[in-house]
Amino acid sequence: MLAKPIIQRINQPSPDDVRLIRESLNLTQSKAAELVSSAKKAGYKTWAGYETPIGQTNHRVIPLAIWELFLLHTGQHPTLKLIKKY
Repeated sequence: MLAKPIIQRINQPSPDDVRLIRESLNLTQSKAAELVSSAKKAGYKTWAGYETPIGQTNHRVIPLAIWELFLLHTGQHPTLKLIKKY
């Protein structure tokens, strides 16, 4: 069975949504970035852009695939969960 398209599984979060969920999990921006990126040096800068209010210079829209991966890794996805294969 094929999964639904990503835009049917999750909604685009606002910068506040990204920050609130990260903070509710007691994660720093660096730790959040490490969950979804292999960037070693400045992944937190990209993550900070996801939390920057819309209209400000450094604002970046979080890609839905990155957001979904973050939600899956943190157990926050509304309909899916990761399971470990043995």
